[in-house]
Amino acid sequence: MGISLTRVDLSNAGERAALVAFLTSNVFPFHVRTRPTAEHVSEAIRAGSWDGDDVETLWIDDETDGRVGVIRLEDLRDATAMVDLRLAERARGRGHGTAALSAATDRVFSHHPGVIRFEGQTREDNVAMRRVFDRCGWVLEAYYRDGWPVEGEEPVASVAYSVLRRDWASGTTTPVPRGPEVTLRGELRCADAAEAERVRAHLGEHIALTRAEPGCLSFDVTPTETEGVWSVSERFVDEAAFDAHQRRVSSSVWGRETAGIQRFSVIHGRALDADALISTAWAAEEMLLHPAVRSQAGELERLLDPEFVEIGQSGRRWTRDEIIAALRDDPGTDLSPAIEEQDARLLGPTTVLLTYSLHFEGRVSRRSSLWQCDPTPRCLFHQGTTVG
Repeated sequence: MGISLTRVDLSNAGERAALVAFLTSNVFPFHVRTRPTAEHVSEAIRAGSWDGDDVETLWIDDETDGRVGVIRLEDLRDATAMVDLRLAERARGRGHGTAALSAATDRVFSHHPGVIRFEGQTREDNVAMRRVFDRCGWVLEAYYRDGWPVEGEEPVASVAYSVLRRDWASGTTTPVPRGPEVTLRGELRCADAAEAERVRAHLGEHIALTRAEPGCLSFDVTPTETEGVWSVSERFVDEAAFDAHQRRVSSSVWGRETAGIQRFSVIHGRALDADALISTAWAAEEMLLHPAVRSQAGELERLLDPEFVEIGQSGRRWTRDEIIAALRDDPGTDLSPAIEEQDARLLGPTTVLLTYSLHFEGRVSRRSSLWQCDPTPRCLFHQGTTVG
C-alpha cells in the first residue's frame, strides 16, 4: 500500500467541484455534520475553511485503490496544528487512515517549523479513528465529557490525541497520565490436552467477535512457549465497554466451552481493580496447595518468583529451587485443604499480602504470602507457623 498526499488546488473550478462531490457523496457518521450539503461545502470553501494561509487540504491517493479520502490541516501558523481526516466509505477499514495520518504528520513537522504539537479530536465511540491515532504513536491527552454535539441526540464525549514534534523527531512517545481505558493482561492455562484443544477450536471466533465490539481497542490471545498456555492482552475504551464484553463472553460459545479453564489476569482502569487483584492472588494461593500443581515443576516455576523465599514451619529458609524440589518429591494428597480467617491487603499497585489459617494434611498452621500480580501472579515470599 502506497499513500500519497496532494494539495487540493481550490482556485481551480474542477478541484472545487471534486471536493464538493467527495464530501457530499459520503456519509461521515462521527463528524458533527454527517451528511454535508453542496451548499454548505461551497460556502465553507468560499469562507476559507478548506484553504488559506494556515489551512491546507490534501487528497489522499492510494496506488491500488485510487482516491480514498481527504485530509485537512488547520492552524498551521499556531504552535498547535489540527487535523481533520475523512475517508471514502468504500475505503474504510483497509489501513488507509493510518498511512494518511502518518504521512500528514511528516508533512506538518517537515514544512511548518513553528508547529510543536499536532492534535486531532474525535468522538469517544469512534473506535476506528482512535485506533488510527494509537497506531501512529499519538497519545490520548484529554477526555471532554459531553463535548461532541450529536444532531437530534444527547452529546457524547470528545477525546483529543496529539503527537509532539520532539517525539516525531526522536521516534519515541512521551507518556501522559492514563485515560479512561480499561486494560487486562494475563494468561489462560490449560490443565490438559483436551482443554487446549477446546481453546484452539473456538479461539479464532472469540478473537473476531471481540475485536468487532464497538468498545474494543485491541484484543490479542497468543500462544506462549509453554504448551497449553496463552498470553492475553485486552484494551477497551472504558469500564462500560469492558463490562459489556464480559457479559457477552459469559453467554457465548467461547464462554461455555472454556468454562473452568484457569485464568490469571490483572485489570487496570476500573473501580474493581483492588478486588480483582485480591481474587487473583487467592486463586493462585489455592493452586499452590493442590497436589497436581505441587508435583509439576513447570507450574511451580510460573507461580513462584525467581527470587522467591519461604520461611518454613521449622524456621528453615527455603529458596525457590529447594521448594520446587521438595514439593515435587512430596506433593501431598489432601485435595480439600480448609482455608480460614482469610485477610488480604494491598501493599502497592499490584502487590497483595494474604494471611490465613490452614488445615492441611492433618495439621493446622498460620500462613502469610506476598504476591506480585502484574502481569500474572508470582509469589515473592511465604511463611508458615504451626498452631499448637
